[in-house]
Amino acid sequence: MASSSSNYHYPALAAITGIALAASGYALSSSTSTDTRRRRRRIKSRILRERDGRYIMGLTNTGNSCFINSVLQALATVTSLRSYLAERVDERGDEIERIEFTRNDAVLESVAYALYTTIEMLNRPLAKPRTMTPTDIVHALERKTNGKVNRDQQDAQELFQVISHALTSEEEVQYRDEPSSLLDAGAVRKMAIDNDPNFDHFETSSVSSMGTTGSMWSCFSVSTAGGYLRTRPRRPKSPFTGLTATKISCMKCGYTAPIRHSTFDNISLTIPQTLSCTLESCIDTYTKVDVLTDFRCRKCMLMATLDSLMEELAKVSASSESMLSEEDKQELKGKIQVIKDAMKYNVEAPLPGIPLTTPRTTSCTTKQTMFANPPKSLCFHLSRSVYHPSGIIQKNHCNVRFPEYLDLAPYTTNGFLNTSDPAASLSTPPPSQTSLSQSRISRTSLVYLRNMAAGHRFVHGRDGLNVALVNKDDDLVHNALPSMTTPTVRTIPYRLTAVIVHYGNHDSGHFITYRRKKLPTGQDVRRAPGQEDPAPKKPTTFWRCSDELIEEVDLDTVLSSEAYMLFYERDV
Repeated sequence: MASSSSNYHYPALAAITGIALAASGYALSSSTSTDTRRRRRRIKSRILRERDGRYIMGLTNTGNSCFINSVLQALATVTSLRSYLAERVDERGDEIERIEFTRNDAVLESVAYALYTTIEMLNRPLAKPRTMTPTDIVHALERKTNGKVNRDQQDAQELFQVISHALTSEEEVQYRDEPSSLLDAGAVRKMAIDNDPNFDHFETSSVSSMGTTGSMWSCFSVSTAGGYLRTRPRRPKSPFTGLTATKISCMKCGYTAPIRHSTFDNISLTIPQTLSCTLESCIDTYTKVDVLTDFRCRKCMLMATLDSLMEELAKVSASSESMLSEEDKQELKGKIQVIKDAMKYNVEAPLPGIPLTTPRTTSCTTKQTMFANPPKSLCFHLSRSVYHPSGIIQKNHCNVRFPEYLDLAPYTTNGFLNTSDPAASLSTPPPSQTSLSQSRISRTSLVYLRNMAAGHRFVHGRDGLNVALVNKDDDLVHNALPSMTTPTVRTIPYRLTAVIVHYGNHDSGHFITYRRKKLPTGQDVRRAPGQEDPAPKKPTTFWRCSDELIEEVDLDTVLSSEAYMLFYERDV
């Protein structure tokens, strides 16, 4: 009898233990989250307090290393990158001289730490000219890639990709989930199940159909499902990582393949072979709807395969001397049914054992790529290589006019994905104001808002949908809720932070960087629209960094340069 009583109270004891662990886990998670936010604020505050001196650090050219120096000077201006690296290597967000590491030596040998220390040195205000040799970041990259940094190729964009890839791969290892503790949710649940075979019923049943014990276990299981009791460090995200969305549609059958998303850290733009163009026109070319003639539509291939199998089945059925057995005929019919089901339910479903037939006529397809999740820091690579049929590669000297402020909203998906018209853009606003309201506001919410606009409160059970919808006067709702009729167009503003320029031809030359200076206090404050500035602002100035030589230039000089790489940062 005592044993039975013990078994009866064990689930309750386990549930109470689980609740206590969940509460402690929540407290630890909340504390960790608070510490993370405080550390991020300290890092951001430290960066914003910085001001330039008369000089900044130059970088020594050790022999064909100008491409390294130019990339490092450009990265030093990206505030979000500095915050990201500080979160990765600095436990407290304090000054670099007072960093106290509690981790192993892998952090000190990482590319993140070497890049962090290098760009922090490049951001120190100096009273007189000084130079340094960026050996730490070069050695860290060589350890990471198990090779030497190729100084003969001298390509700044390739070096940027190597650094970005190294940071991302180190991030994966640094924030990898640790094995679960023996005292996590799974362990407590396993102990309870081992002592009571019927205890698993408590977790899957509804709370209303159980007693107090079941309710407690239900709360515990929801709070700790999957072992979330252990503290998980917040994983910072590289500011250069963004997301694009690609749509491929068939002009023949109208089928649109599933929207595919892919990550990027920089965007290579094709430069036209003209005297001049704008950066916006290059982005237009990157995001426009293209027509492809070499892409095979999945649905067209299914239809061609179905026609081929149907013809084969008709020939077999009409011929009295067919060599196929009845079993082979049934297998053929089964394949036909599988293809019909795929066309009806899931065109992209795998079809093992059924080779697809290529259509006799090639269908045209459209393809478009747009930004789905723009990054904090946007890097453009202006591809200036021109490949001639003779095999000669030349440099395109087209003058690309780029702005100081860039709005990426026209090239970004806005929540309305068009999958019906193959020739239309991937993301366009709805054709009418009515469809906008219907697509964003449910019918129940619309009923509630109409009653509120009419002056009385909607009460469930008293006011039905039909009663509320009999009022045809929609002006009250439209006037009271202008956001329902006018779509909100949000800008995605970016501000220029650095420009990498290449002098010379395709095979040789020299890289320099224009990097934005830190503005004096108050210059970054934005005024309300329509409010005039009582005093004109000082001209925006940049540093021109050519290895050891550092000099100040104005904005017009930067905007008139022949850019090779452009760095923009979200201006919020």
